[in-house]
Amino acid sequence: MPARLSLFPNQGVGRDFIFREGKNHFVGRDPSSDFLLADSRVSARHALFHWTGNDWLLVDLRSKNGTYVNGTRVNEIPLQSEDWLSFGGLLARFEKVSEEKIQSFLSDRAGRLQSFLEVRRNLDPGLEPAVFVRQVMAYALELTGAQQGFVLFFRSRGGVSAAAAAGFPPFEQLDDRFRVHFEALDQVLETGHSIATSNARADLARFKHHGVHESGIAALACAPIKSEDGIVGILQVAGRRQGGVFTELDLELLEALADHSAGFARDLKTETPIRELIGASVPAPDRMGSRSFLEDLVDRVDSIVRAARSPRPTV
Repeated sequence: MPARLSLFPNQGVGRDFIFREGKNHFVGRDPSSDFLLADSRVSARHALFHWTGNDWLLVDLRSKNGTYVNGTRVNEIPLQSEDWLSFGGLLARFEKVSEEKIQSFLSDRAGRLQSFLEVRRNLDPGLEPAVFVRQVMAYALELTGAQQGFVLFFRSRGGVSAAAAAGFPPFEQLDDRFRVHFEALDQVLETGHSIATSNARADLARFKHHGVHESGIAALACAPIKSEDGIVGILQVAGRRQGGVFTELDLELLEALADHSAGFARDLKTETPIRELIGASVPAPDRMGSRSFLEDLVDRVDSIVRAARSPRPTV
């Protein structure tokens, strides 16, 4: 029976590999591997998926950091559907699938690409600015299956001209839980490249009887909105509605949406800053001086952007 291996990396996007019956598959960092695992914890030739004629056997190839199945280090073991694997710490899930499910998986990718083409037609930079910003945020969640996120556009002279967020309470505190959000944003501003991260760990005992979503993997993806003048905005999403990490296709769609939104930043002409918190009623603050989530978010991002644009001291 065919099978699928889904990777859940800490850094970078998730990937899926399809196993076909009748062929063995090597995994490792060696470029000649059937499934290349670009992770420093993985050995050059780490493990082998061996087709026995009626089942899949996982064989460790004397890897330095070990191969684990459901939290137990193994040398050789028959695999069951939905086993959790670790290649030296790189988390993965093994699943037996039918040919029909493989075709459904491939057609789903085509369908999501078609959805983006429809988004491009509907997302017109000529829309009223607040409506455009709101739609960018809504489409980012729809295309990636994220639970929350924010989009911000920067003024050339400094400051945030437009901001929209979704999936956050009106007065949530930007405490240590948001550290990864700002670290990702800082990295994107510094490098100009999109990133995807997660807190996936190889503590596989947690996953033996629970799926990814129940076990608490938190995922994040961030893409710059760029024009000829540099980075003019940020589009960030977090949390998968069905658990897991953001995939290569998720990041491609987020980047494409960010690129399509760049024209809006050039044409944005409004003296009143746009602040949209989507899907949240805004009750009166419980105490005097309470600030909204969006106010704090905009201030934090503005300070990060200003720091990123400041000249770096020479050594």
